Amino acid sequence: MEKNERINKLLEETEKVIDPHRQFYKIRFDDNSMDFAFQWMLGAIRNGGGDIGEIFYTAAQIEDYNPDSWASEWPKIAERVEKRAEAAESGSHLVSAREFYQKAACYYRAALTALPPQKTEFVRLYKKSLACFSKAGTMFEPQFEMVMIPFENTYLPGCYIRASKSQSKMKTIIAIGGAETFFIDLYFHIAPSALSRGYNFITVDIPGQGILPLDGQFFRPDTEKPIGAIIDFILNKPEVDKDRIAVYGISGGGYYVTRASAYDKRIKACISNCAVTDIGKIMGEMAIQNQKAASAGIKMSPFNIRMFQILAWRHGVSMDNIPGLLEKTRDFVFDPSLITCPALNICSNGEYLNPATRAMEDYYMKALPNPNKKMIIAPFEDGGGTHCLGENTGLLSALLFDWLDEVFA
Repeated sequence: MEKNERINKLLEETEKVIDPHRQFYKIRFDDNSMDFAFQWMLGAIRNGGGDIGEIFYTAAQIEDYNPDSWASEWPKIAERVEKRAEAAESGSHLVSAREFYQKAACYYRAALTALPPQKTEFVRLYKKSLACFSKAGTMFEPQFEMVMIPFENTYLPGCYIRASKSQSKMKTIIAIGGAETFFIDLYFHIAPSALSRGYNFITVDIPGQGILPLDGQFFRPDTEKPIGAIIDFILNKPEVDKDRIAVYGISGGGYYVTRASAYDKRIKACISNCAVTDIGKIMGEMAIQNQKAASAGIKMSPFNIRMFQILAWRHGVSMDNIPGLLEKTRDFVFDPSLITCPALNICSNGEYLNPATRAMEDYYMKALPNPNKKMIIAPFEDGGGTHCLGENTGLLSALLFDWLDEVFA
């Protein structure tokens, strides 16, 4: 298919179907959802999450449209890179070891994107990813602090990193992922950019994320409660300035952090990428429009179906009952007029093209009462036109932190 023809087809589908992961330019895979996951990995290279040679070699081994092939190939490169890390560490080459461990962590995690959580490999690969990430964290200065934050009848796993060893009060950003993420994703998304700008950084899995659903901790509408527990935790840190705490959420996190900001006034700035005020409405639009699209010959790929099945599992819905997400997410709603802190909303051009998404973003911005609010629509031509700007973390970081630096000046 010619380039312009393909783009026009995708633009037409965007008008019909909400698919946040839709890519508008192909890098490797014909499967659009698989290419999205691949481009997200490319975006992590800037922050130590991989090297282009390793990533492209592995992608060349993966069978297009086959989620099982995706899940089986990434651990192979992860194991090879982890062995390099161990060899470098044994030789006291700690910079090399640190870099190899970081990449291995990202590659092990990549397999989980398409691996059913019922598989025994799911927990094993998660633990391998976490172990590599933790080892890398011991080789930084300041070292990473792997945390388990008490919350109700469980713990929320995550990572806290001081911006420096300074004894002065510093700005802090809490980064929360979306409906398919693990907390280390947020490290490779923006952490180095936060740290280099003098922000303490913390990212934590809230119920529904990571492996918490294995313990019955599914997504819930009152995200101000787990995020409140994270704020409780950081306020015990002497280097955290209580008047300069920001939250940042990607994808579904555009609901989790905005909802928390509506109810927890300890949050002094809210950044969404992009804002979601009603998850149930988006799920409804996706279901209705996908049904219409199916009748028009637009079908979900096996990789996309696998991602939806895992999404259902994260919400406590049977994986063979994807439509059950509609009822499950009906109460995931809040009033954005309750957000009184400054707010930044970043939305990719591709997502904003969809009428339902555009209406929600416009409603959110209009409802915000604080005049210190800003909406940024990232354009295709700057390499940031798709979901959460995951393919251009450098542009994203500049947009986010340049705004936040001014708010916290």
